[in-house]
Amino acid sequence: MSVINKMLQDLEQRQQHTSTGPATVRPPSAKAAAKNRYLGLLLVAVVLLAAGWWLTTTASSSVPAQTLQTEQTEQTEQTEQTEQSVPAIQAVNPATDRVLPAEQARPQTLVDNITATAEPADIMAALATEPAVNTEAVPSPARQAWPALEPESKPAPERLVEVEAEPAATPQATVDKRPLSVEQQQQNMRLRANASEAAGDTSAAIVIWQQILARQPAEAEGYLNLARLWLKQQQAVTASQILLQAHQNGVIDAEINLQLAQLAVTQGQWQQALQFLPDQFELAAEPEYYGFKATVLHQLQQYTEAFSWYQRLAQIQPEQARWSLGAALTSEQSGQPQQAHRYYRQAWQQRQTLSQSSHEFIQQRLKATEP
Repeated sequence: MSVINKMLQDLEQRQQHTSTGPATVRPPSAKAAAKNRYLGLLLVAVVLLAAGWWLTTTASSSVPAQTLQTEQTEQTEQTEQTEQSVPAIQAVNPATDRVLPAEQARPQTLVDNITATAEPADIMAALATEPAVNTEAVPSPARQAWPALEPESKPAPERLVEVEAEPAATPQATVDKRPLSVEQQQQNMRLRANASEAAGDTSAAIVIWQQILARQPAEAEGYLNLARLWLKQQQAVTASQILLQAHQNGVIDAEINLQLAQLAVTQGQWQQALQFLPDQFELAAEPEYYGFKATVLHQLQQYTEAFSWYQRLAQIQPEQARWSLGAALTSEQSGQPQQAHRYYRQAWQQRQTLSQSSHEFIQQRLKATEP
């Protein structure tokens, strides 16, 4: 400010000297007047800049002083509060495993109780699960502030016990590269043939069964299925040839013989049908086989032999009224009305397995053969 005052005084003296000069001096020219105005304006600008600089310097120097004083006050209060809370904490130096002084360490009752009764492995596990505390040493008084305790501080590396889990055994899929057995191949072909037949492709099913039969010519299954499929396509002659081929290959099967006999009957060849029905199978195992044979014998008027088979069938299957009805018919045909009446009555008792027309026929014959 003294510099500015001195400059203002010099300016005033210069103006007074100019105004009190001798009368003989001529007034300044226009050029000098413009120069004086320019210098005056420049002087005022310098004064304003100097005043602004002084105000700015004064304000910036006062704010840091206040901020520094406030920070020192807060740090002092924080230091006092932290120093008061330090005696309630007890820490362990992870580098030396030394317990700090009592006023600077937390109680060790949990660890003491565990170490008194537990094994070393249990102790390590308990320590690993203890709540973490700040294990840094207490700072010296020369430090400005106590470091803030972190809410979740990381435990010391020495206190952690890492147990590596064994990798789980990964199940490995085993691929069986062994070739399929003959039976497995046959089963697959059967499934394909049945699927083709179910889909309505009878020709494809016939081809597959022919392949099966070529691999197993001694099995009756292939002959029976091929004959059934040919009959499905109304090829009775071809079906008979397939079944006769089974006989030529030495295949003995009651179902094959029964189908050959039925095909012969459809052609009116009853005597040839009887030739396809030899007595070489067990009666209880093949009742349909011997029931058809009894029917053929009855048609050929061999009533005694027919009655013999019907009678035996009625004994092993008494619930089947058809066998009793056949025995009654052959008995009546052979001139034995009383025997026929007895079997008609037996058939009437099991009439639920017969048709309505058979019911009416039995009632008529019961009256006709009544003694």
